[in-house]
Amino acid sequence: MTDFDDIPNFTKPDTQTAEEQAEQVRGEQQGKKYDDIKQAMESRNRFILEMDKLPSQNHLWIDRGAKMTCENAGHQYHEAFKRLR
Repeated sequence: MTDFDDIPNFTKPDTQTAEEQAEQVRGEQQGKKYDDIKQAMESRNRFILEMDKLPSQNHLWIDRGAKMTCENAGHQYHEAFKRLR
């Protein structure tokens, strides 16, 4: 038998909550220009997604009876069910 006190604890230690992280980022970015913030983010992250400049997505909807599917439109397959009355 193994004593549970001898088993190492591999869980992450308590870290900041999402609200604390957001507040920290706001504090770091306060008073800076957008270009400076973007440049700092690019130095830390490989990819940057600007939510204000998202490209538009075209959908190729195919009617399949009770549902519509979007296929071969240059993005991931997805579907939506129709509301039948």
